[in-house]
Amino acid sequence: MDGRSVEVNILGSSFTIQSRYDPRYMGEVIAYLKDKIREIQAATGAQDPLKIALLAALNVVDELLAKRGESSREIEELTERLIERIDQSLVEN
Repeated sequence: MDGRSVEVNILGSSFTIQSRYDPRYMGEVIAYLKDKIREIQAATGAQDPLKIALLAALNVVDELLAKRGESSREIEELTERLIERIDQSLVEN
């Protein structure tokens, strides 16, 4: 790690993150998490910071896994179309 640090204040806790990533990118990551936290607070009315953080983390992981599944399906569909085209070319020649 090259020692880039970013100050974070989430749910009343302040700390510094050391990261290899650009601080602007880390700012985007932190802003995204804060948005998720606000969504959870609005939807649940939860007050416990740990519960809010865990629910936000679960939502973010759910989004990630859903995106991975979408990507896998897209790759599978593309592969199937390519195989069909190759099969058609072989039959026609």
